[in-house]
Amino acid sequence: MKFKQWAIIGLVLLFGIFLKIHNYDIYPQRGATSDEYTYSFLGVSLLTKGIPISWSHFSGYKNREDLSIKGIYFPIVWPYFDHPPLNGLVVGWWSLLWGGNTFETIQLSVIRIVPIVLSTVSSLLIYLIARRRYGFQVGLWALLIYTTSTVMAIQGRVVLAENLLTPLLLSAIYLYDQKKRQTPMVAIALGIVSGLSLWTKEVGISVFLMLLALMIMDRTRIWHMATFIFVVMLFILGYVTYGMYYNSGIFWNIVTTQATREVGPKTLIYLLTTPIIINKIYYDGWYFLGFLSLFAGLLQAERLKVILVAAFTYFLLLLVLLTVGGEIGWYLIPLFPFMAIATSLLLVDSLKTDNWYVFALLLFVGFYLIEQIYQKNFGLTVGQFRLLTGVLFAPFIWATLLKKKNAFQDLGSLYFYSFIAGSAYLTYMYVHPA
Repeated sequence: MKFKQWAIIGLVLLFGIFLKIHNYDIYPQRGATSDEYTYSFLGVSLLTKGIPISWSHFSGYKNREDLSIKGIYFPIVWPYFDHPPLNGLVVGWWSLLWGGNTFETIQLSVIRIVPIVLSTVSSLLIYLIARRRYGFQVGLWALLIYTTSTVMAIQGRVVLAENLLTPLLLSAIYLYDQKKRQTPMVAIALGIVSGLSLWTKEVGISVFLMLLALMIMDRTRIWHMATFIFVVMLFILGYVTYGMYYNSGIFWNIVTTQATREVGPKTLIYLLTTPIIINKIYYDGWYFLGFLSLFAGLLQAERLKVILVAAFTYFLLLLVLLTVGGEIGWYLIPLFPFMAIATSLLLVDSLKTDNWYVFALLLFVGFYLIEQIYQKNFGLTVGQFRLLTGVLFAPFIWATLLKKKNAFQDLGSLYFYSFIAGSAYLTYMYVHPA
């Protein structure tokens, strides 16, 4: 049985790679976000010149020069402190390996392989975490959602720090699940993962805060917590030393500038209602169902404790750090695994206990697929919409009213896998608007 399960998971992972690789160097288009070059410039310059150099619009930099590459303008600055260096080092190392040793020779077709590998690691960790906590079916369904959702899959091919932060965050949860083994090595490992998260992006401090909250809630031994905190403090000290070494004045100026960006309650509404693929709005039903599942999961807080603590620590930190509005689609990438797991768990529970949460699947994902697959290709009259709505809901209403438990479960599984197939089709056919 285990071999069969792993064979299925292996096939899903390969399918996910296929979806991400398809047109990966075309969509999103070059320049959809110049942040892809932010990290590659940073890494290549650190590895070849020993100086953090990249582009930035912040005015706090003294050293600045103009650079244009194939029609895209970059205001190059140094020493660069907009972002910590870890993701840049990973991407830069990969670029150098394939001959991209100057800014002009960096190729998207090369550097986008890095996030595809990282998002595949995230996919595997999603399955492992969900299976360990909730069983094989929940793990499989969470993996399928994460693999095929267009918003989740397409952003898994773009060179962004969040695609490194996500597997680090999931690794922290996976390691924390070893809490029965409160050894110094586990505490050190958790500290290292938290430290690397901070070196990936400032919001990576959420990994440390999440683990600290869980340790307090689980009454972890003091020496275990102290070891963990000590290791994280070493990484924080290392990051400050990194900034002070290159230019302390500019470092603190940039850190302060980023801390005073405009934020506000509107960010919450924007995040909840506006799914974005890099810089374009894309109304993916799994996105809305994912948020609904996270909030509905609060009713099962103890059962979903680790998932909710991780998700809401990161989400609340976003709310107080993000600029209101703007192109912020990728900031939610680390939240996608928890959306997928929460959605999967609540749907599986719905079919096992005959509760009505499956109707949320029909509403959010069913209507999304009707719009994206049917309406955009064939148009949609009022009569057709009513007919399709009946096809969606009538079988479940029949099974619910007549208490046909087996039929309810079979219909739920059939619709889920059909929706996954539809989502995979949309992801495969995705064209990023210019």
